[in-house]
Amino acid sequence: MSRWFFIVGGVLLLGFAGVYAWLGGFSTPQIDLVTTTQPVFVAGKAYKGLPDKQFGKLFAEANALYRKGTLKGTLGNIYYNDAVAEGEEIDAFVGVVVPDTTSQALPLGYRYRTFAAGQRVLRARVRANFMLAPGRLYPALQEAVKARKLTSRNVFLEQFPEDGPAEMLLVVAGPQ
Repeated sequence: MSRWFFIVGGVLLLGFAGVYAWLGGFSTPQIDLVTTTQPVFVAGKAYKGLPDKQFGKLFAEANALYRKGTLKGTLGNIYYNDAVAEGEEIDAFVGVVVPDTTSQALPLGYRYRTFAAGQRVLRARVRANFMLAPGRLYPALQEAVKARKLTSRNVFLEQFPEDGPAEMLLVVAGPQ
């Protein structure tokens, strides 16, 4: 009996590891220090508070609008603080990165926010599913900030295109 338990357990473990790898869970992020050349526009809704069901609903709503084609662009968010620690408030703008602010009508309750051009950022990219990408990108950015002796401004832009790598931009200051 115990032999079958180990065989089935091993097969399940290999299956989970295979799915995790296929989704990009073992991918290594590429990090670059760049200056943004174009503004990035996000159509979405603001959220400030502790992560809860309402915060999750904003992601689901943005995803539904994107999937239906109501908003054309790429799933994306702007975070205005570093809210990784458990119990910390989040200051975020959740929605869809859009090409401009004039070509499509906004759904009820949605607004535009801009991630400005001309900002010095650490850009992290990884080929991973949008559910796994933040867990790969965020730690890589934090390590790069320390290694390059930069100061994080705690403003992040996340983008999750279906046909390219997930990307996170972190506004930084410090040595050239």
